[in-house]
Amino acid sequence: MAILRLRRALVEAGVISAVVAVPARPSLPSMVARPSRPAELAGYDAVLGVDGAGREMAAHAGLPFIELVKALYAGVLPNENVLVRALLVRSLVIEMTGAREADAVVAPSHFAAASVIREYGADPAVVHVVPEPFDVDEWRGSLPPRARDGTRVLCVAHLYPRKRVLDLLAAWPLVRAMRPDARLDIVGNGPELRALERRARYLDGCYLHGFVPPEAAPQFYARADSFCLPSAQETFGYAAVEAMASGLPVVGADAGAMPEVTSGATARLVPPGSPRELAGAVLWSLEPDVRAEAAHRNPERTRDFDPAFVATALLRIVNAAAADAQRRDSGSSALRSGEARNSSIAARTLSLLAARESAKKPPS
Repeated sequence: MAILRLRRALVEAGVISAVVAVPARPSLPSMVARPSRPAELAGYDAVLGVDGAGREMAAHAGLPFIELVKALYAGVLPNENVLVRALLVRSLVIEMTGAREADAVVAPSHFAAASVIREYGADPAVVHVVPEPFDVDEWRGSLPPRARDGTRVLCVAHLYPRKRVLDLLAAWPLVRAMRPDARLDIVGNGPELRALERRARYLDGCYLHGFVPPEAAPQFYARADSFCLPSAQETFGYAAVEAMASGLPVVGADAGAMPEVTSGATARLVPPGSPRELAGAVLWSLEPDVRAEAAHRNPERTRDFDPAFVATALLRIVNAAAADAQRRDSGSSALRSGEARNSSIAARTLSLLAARESAKKPPS
């Protein structure tokens, strides 16, 4: 979804873009030997590679490579079990190598950018922050009319350990003790779903809905009065942005990108792994004056992620990287004149997304 949103933002900015499939586990010889790859990139000026994908392709075609950090595996691994860590090591190496060798690295938050520099050894001079694109007007147009009664808390997340949804379930009895009418809706799928279902079985007013297709998600936001995402590690926090665009107060963990993404919004963040403090923040979010403030303030906050702004910022980085690469190759600072600036988004194939899912790690 993140790749498609970005491609759409670039297309709307008048940029020719394409999604090029990269094998899930490419080897250097196979990537270099494939003659079709450079031909596929003919006419393009750069390769934008998600989490290191497409680095060899760009090198073989003589194009600048811009890494788009989405997963940030260095932050994911500490929150997973030993088996999953072992399965994700290769992805981490690909992402880290891409960050070290890229002409530019684009992270969706200052948190992610700092992590790439610290954990991967990327050159700070080539690391840039560009948020994920989000169209608040389009999102609000998709929200169906629903009555809100001040009782419903929504959590939307991939149900992986780092999301710490179990903390929310631990906090829920404390919420219900003060608000017996409160209802919790948890939307999302993942390896922790069964454990969450077992825990929720003994909790009043708690409902797990499992996987919900993206087109059905707005109805949950439209009914909700508050949003909670207690995740310990978010590179951006797209679900929190959707909640803000829906006019909901946000409760979350004071970790990852959440502080900067919710800055200026009606939100309350608590230390990760603190169910009692989380319960207090959820109760705060259900107060009528808090909800009224969020309805007015939070949608406007998400305009900072406008797709046109994101596309412009990204293209500025792409063109600078292309100019630098051309100077290195030709010794000239002049850009080719009269040519359209095109970019090719190199993304992992569905087979890699499936491998991620089997390895208990969702796309960001």
